[in-house]
Parts: sequence; C-alpha cells; structure tokens
Amino acid sequence: MLEVKLEAERKPDEISGALIVPMFKGEEKAEPAVELKGDLEAVVGRVSGHEFKAELEEVYSIPIEAAPDRLILAGLGEKKELDLDCLRRAYGKAALKADELELESVNAVIPKIDKPVHEVVQAIVEGAILALYRFERYKSEKKERKLRELKIFTKINEETKKAVEAAIKICEGVKVARDIANTPSSDCTPEKFAEMAVAAVKNLGIRYRVYGMKELQEMGMGGIVNVGRGSRHEPKLIELEYDGGGDLYVAAGKAVTFDSGGISIKPHEKLHEMKFDKSGGAAVVGILVAAALLKLPVRLIGLIPVVENMPSGSAYKPGDIIRFRNGKTAEIISTDAEGRLILADALAYAAEKKPRALIDLATLTGACVIALGNHASGLFSNNDELAEKLIKSGEETGERVWRLPLWKPYYNQLKSEVADMKNTGGSAGGAITAAAFLSNFVGDNAWAHLDIAGTAWTQEQSEQKSYIPKGATGVGVRLVINFLMKEGKKKN
Repeated sequence: MLEVKLEAERKPDEISGALIVPMFKGEEKAEPAVELKGDLEAVVGRVSGHEFKAELEEVYSIPIEAAPDRLILAGLGEKKELDLDCLRRAYGKAALKADELELESVNAVIPKIDKPVHEVVQAIVEGAILALYRFERYKSEKKERKLRELKIFTKINEETKKAVEAAIKICEGVKVARDIANTPSSDCTPEKFAEMAVAAVKNLGIRYRVYGMKELQEMGMGGIVNVGRGSRHEPKLIELEYDGGGDLYVAAGKAVTFDSGGISIKPHEKLHEMKFDKSGGAAVVGILVAAALLKLPVRLIGLIPVVENMPSGSAYKPGDIIRFRNGKTAEIISTDAEGRLILADALAYAAEKKPRALIDLATLTGACVIALGNHASGLFSNNDELAEKLIKSGEETGERVWRLPLWKPYYNQLKSEVADMKNTGGSAGGAITAAAFLSNFVGDNAWAHLDIAGTAWTQEQSEQKSYIPKGATGVGVRLVINFLMKEGKKKN
C-alpha cells in the first residue's frame, strides 16, 4: 500500500521532486489553488486555459528544470462546486498519473480552501490510496505499481496525523470489501466467503462465529435455510463482534455468492455480474476491519447471511411458505427475491440484541437502480435522526444516499391470502416494497436499509471516478464508518 508522510508546510518552489499542484477551473484560464510565484507561475500560466483547463480529474504533467522538477497539475473543477469528493477524485487522478510516469514518490500541496485542513488531508489520502487499488489475482501478468510514497506538505498536528491514520485504516476496510466482492463465485462459495471473512478479522481482536446448516435450522433461520438449500454449497451465517466499549451497533449485509434467480431464473444478460450480489456482506466485513483498526469506542456486531441461490431438485419454489426466526411467514412469489429472505433472519436475530442502531446493506433490487441510477444508494429508515445522520455521512464520503418513503400503501402490496406477507409486491415501487418487507423483522429498533444495487460495482451508467476502478466499489464501508466515528465521538 502507498506510504503517506506529512511534511511541514513549504512554498511550492522549495519542494524538490514531482509536485501535485491543485487547480481551479476559471472562466478564461485555470487558477492555482495554491500560491505560485516566479518561474512556477509563468510555467503554469503558459498552459492554463489552453492545454489545461482544470476540469475535475483533468491532469497535466510538466517537466521543468528547477525545484520541483515536475509539476502534475490536478483539476479540481469549479471552485463553487468543490467538495471533499472533488479532492478525492483530483488527487486520486494525480496519483495515477504519477504511477503512469513511473515515479516512486510524489509530493502534494493542499489547496487553500474553506474546509478543515484535517478533512482535506483525509480526502486526499483516501483518493490516492483507493485510486491505486487493483484486483489482479487472476492475471498471469501482474503490473506492479511504481508509486510507493506520497508526501503531503501541510500543518503537522494531532488532527492531521490522525486524519492520515484514519484514511489508511478506512481504505484497508474498503480494500477487503472490494477483494471479496470481486472474487468470482467459483472461488467464493458460502464456505469460502466465511473463510475469507475470518481471515480478514482474526488478527484484529474481533470475535467470530460461523453457523452452518444444522445450527441455522435449530435457530429457526427459515429464510437462510430455504434460499440456500438449492445449492450443493451449504448456507452460512457469519457473526463478527468488535468490542471497543460504548453503545452497540449492528451492521448486516446480504451475501449471495452467486444469484441465478433460483427456480425463477434470471435472463442471461449480465448474469456474470451476479458475483457482486455478495457486496453488502463484503462491505460488512470491511466495516468491521476498519472499526477494529481505528479502535472505535463502540461495540459493533456484523451479521452476514451467505448463500448461493441456485435452481435444483432441492431448491425452494414459488408458492412455498417460509417461516422466519421471529415467527413471521412469507409466501414465495419469486425465488429471485431471495436477498430479503436471508436478511429477514439476520435482522430478526440482530433485533434481539437491542442495538442503538441497526443498518443493513444489500444489492437488493433492480428497482432501486431504475429509481436512482448508479449515482446514489437507496435509503429507507424508521428513524428520522438515523436517516439524517446517514445522509450527512453520505455527502461527506461521496457515497451518497437518497431517502425513499415507507408509506402504508406499499405494505398493502405485500398482503398474502395464505401467509403474513408475500416476498414481492410486484414491479411498481419494487425497492420500497422490498424495504417494507425487511421492516417486519427489525422490531422497535432504529433501523436503516441501504439498497446498494446501483452503487456496489461499476456499471454502464456509473460516473467514472479516479478512486473507483472498474469492478467492486466497496460502497458502504466509508459511509458507515463515518457514521460510527461520529457516534463514538459523542460518547467521549
């Protein structure tokens, strides 16, 4: 991983080596976001507004015969639109440019903007580290990253030091989530998913337990058991627990290692993407890793139901009725609405623990992609305060969420003549009725559901961001950790 060092503030012309210079887009020419004088100002002026316009993520490399010996101009876009995500994107792109130039080390100065310095530093580090991520496990020829070091010239104090440390640890959690989600189902069956999760957490002081088929049956986990019985790979429920003191929070994540749709089989188009249907569970592993590395002052339990949804002679079928852990029943209309069935058991189990907040993450519905595209995750909640906190964390991390309603008419779509509810309410409002289904299993706990079907991996309409390579995004890790960090601070 990229080594990040803080260096005392210096003027740009006092820094040797390659230097990342942030630039704003102007009406006529790009404007430096730091003070440049003399030769540096003249060099930048020659390309500003011509070869380089400082569009967001635009980069331009200029070798010069002075200190620094190379400038990497990094476009921030328009100043009025600047947010922390612009910084991640701009410095992420600059890091990729430095790596492309085969530089082993690059320096960065931070823009003079009206934002806390430590937040700026954290965003820069996140952007650079995450942009350099690659998933090359299955490539016969692996291209080694050349860039090994990033030096940031800024104020050195406890806040900026902690910002760098936090960014590195959070990015480790994102990397774990991306690695698991990117792994094909051939190498990530429910059993292997559990092995990967345990390997990620076992040296971090996190307690873990993996429940198998017999235990799940004894626990009344009818949703997990029935969805999982169509595959020759038995279902699992993974329970991870980090104890940093303080209030208890639970994160639950859907992990379908491959979703064929079951008996209600999916069409072949983009079926290969269904290896990403485990992204919610992968995010929960990443969240636990980051929380432990950060030593957050909270108790955190991660619950991950893991299944492979396959058609077979033993698979569950449309028309079946399933009983869940909390005693409620559901009539199965479609076996391709399986994620809510396995989450139902996990949420019911979590509700018994009476957490301060219960958050689930799931690639749950194509309907959410239709509603929000690939630019935001759907947010559903029974608690306004929790919802507002997650919305704010989404804005700060660039993992935006948009809240959708849970009104009574949507619940009416789930009414069944033979069970407590149906597992689908039809195509109209599909993301909402799926969330309404889940709400039956959370008790009176503060709960939020994040439908990440449109954001868990890069898709055709996904916005290209430098720090999100193609494949799994690891969405949800930075969002939930941001939320938990604030919750932990309130208690200290």
